[in-house]
Amino acid sequence: MRQISILFTCSIALIFFYSCSNHSTDDSPDYIQSLENVTVHEIESQPELSIKLTQLTAFGNSEDVPFGRISYVDIDDSGNVYISEGSRGNEAVYVFDSEGNYLNKIGRSGEGPGEFRSIYDMKVFNDKLLVLDGNLLRIQFFSTDDHSLIDEASLNPSQWDRSGEQSMTFPENIFVLNDSTLLASFNHLTFDIDTKSYYHLDLDGNVISDRILTHNFIKHLKDPSSSHAFYDPFGGRGLIGLSTDNEIYSVWSDKMLFKVHDADGTYLRAFYHPYSNSSISRDEALNFHESEHFKSALRHHGIPDYWRAFEHLILDSENRLWVSTISENQEIYNWWVMDSQGIVLAKKELPRTIEIKKVKNDIMYSLISDEETGIQQVVSYEIEWES
Repeated sequence: MRQISILFTCSIALIFFYSCSNHSTDDSPDYIQSLENVTVHEIESQPELSIKLTQLTAFGNSEDVPFGRISYVDIDDSGNVYISEGSRGNEAVYVFDSEGNYLNKIGRSGEGPGEFRSIYDMKVFNDKLLVLDGNLLRIQFFSTDDHSLIDEASLNPSQWDRSGEQSMTFPENIFVLNDSTLLASFNHLTFDIDTKSYYHLDLDGNVISDRILTHNFIKHLKDPSSSHAFYDPFGGRGLIGLSTDNEIYSVWSDKMLFKVHDADGTYLRAFYHPYSNSSISRDEALNFHESEHFKSALRHHGIPDYWRAFEHLILDSENRLWVSTISENQEIYNWWVMDSQGIVLAKKELPRTIEIKKVKNDIMYSLISDEETGIQQVVSYEIEWES
């Protein structure tokens, strides 16, 4: 492991020197040139390392754990794995040890203490499991030792920014900054595009800051001849991640432009890859959905020529970024692994049926879905970095 760390250090230093000393923003788009402290990387940067994956453990599906729709995955410091079940009427969190042995079920569907109506997010921090229930507007805190309910925080809608044309606002995600402060996102539904705003919360659920950040989340495609509207399946998504040192990475996934802010929302730096988005044909776009209302909405808004650049954003325990770029082959994602400055460390093609949910201590936890049966499980893999 130490040899790998040394190899990483040397490779990153060489690549970083080359990137910073040989590329400028002069030929970049205006939205790049307008940024301060931005690094523009070489087109289709080639990594120095490759990734080898060795399957370790499968978590579920079994008679004890009948997964219907896995939502979130997290891991505590002992290596125990927490997997949330999100299908309606079956909301719960299942706990496994690192060997895949089923340990416990936390909660059940309901509205009482320790119960869930809808699990919108789930995070492990130190010796606590935090579960955000978007319908019941509360965060419940459970012990990672005995899985008992410790406390809960009620969220107060009157404290959220509801200005503008929002038709609805609700909590979407939580991140843990420290023992006393959370970073929470609130999704504002509008008629044309959903946006997200971020605030600091205390552990009682109170908003204790001005708005930290705001960004677009997803566009709507409206059929002008009816009341039907659809989420844009081709365009960008507003994605965000938090590093272990509380740097916030935000991106509109139509492009590979990543902006980095501190925990208070102050802009720090950005990095950009001039990625060539995969093309999409007119027929492929129109036939993406069978609904004639969808086809009408797409014609009204304009049929796209390209897919967004990537689908997922994951920050691992070493503050590396994992992004699933969209390739011409619609059966796979080409996952890029970048360091905190945007230097490409490795690339790995994976089937789209394998969705990376968490990477911790060089163990990758992925959601595997069987296309024929729909059965889901989480599978862990050991990551080996090879030069």
